[in-house]
Amino acid sequence: MRNRSWRQVVWQRLRWGSEAQIRQRLLGTRSDLTEPEINCIRECLDEFEEPTYVEVGVLFGGTLVRVLKHLSDNKSLFHVMGIDLFDDLALANEGEATQTHDKYNKWRTLNVALRDDLDIRLRQMGFSNFELIKGSSDEVIRELDLTGDVFFIDGNHTYEQTSLDAQACLTKARAGSYLIFHNATNTQQPDKQYVERDGGPRKACQDLVDAKQVEYVGLFDRAAVVRVVGV
Repeated sequence: MRNRSWRQVVWQRLRWGSEAQIRQRLLGTRSDLTEPEINCIRECLDEFEEPTYVEVGVLFGGTLVRVLKHLSDNKSLFHVMGIDLFDDLALANEGEATQTHDKYNKWRTLNVALRDDLDIRLRQMGFSNFELIKGSSDEVIRELDLTGDVFFIDGNHTYEQTSLDAQACLTKARAGSYLIFHNATNTQQPDKQYVERDGGPRKACQDLVDAKQVEYVGLFDRAAVVRVVGV
């Protein structure tokens, strides 16, 4: 997070309101995915008649909203799962698990949605057939009672955690399922920082390809898409 003076913080708060008001304005509106990235998710989902989509790293739900909108408009039956630490990010011990995004944003509020608030907002927007689960992503995924068709991995971007998430996703995948790794380039920021530190999502994705657990489909801006060849 950039260092800012107390005057800048106060000014942001005056413009955006109380913490509760700030959160309400952020819910369902924040996604850093480009059109090529969101389109690759849509195209993968379109291959399945009744798709199950699992998103690791929900943040304020902006990407989830775009996926739900696409599925609601194009599929009669579908199911969406969103997994994040949500409120528990405040309790995350930096010494135990490195967080790859700021715990607090420029408004000095927790840099993630509160699960129940996001659930309410999504339903107010008219969406259904989704579930938000709070917890450590790889542990949550392994406990899911489902077979997923498209997994979007955009949570903790360390190599270790991305690998754990990917391996967990494979336990719930089948031949033909897709895994999509965000921030998997070595040319754009913050991807380059992840690569320089420990390999990041790019290395985690490449490991699966090298192990022939998946086949490489392509890179769509910063999103690397692979297809499961066997489980």
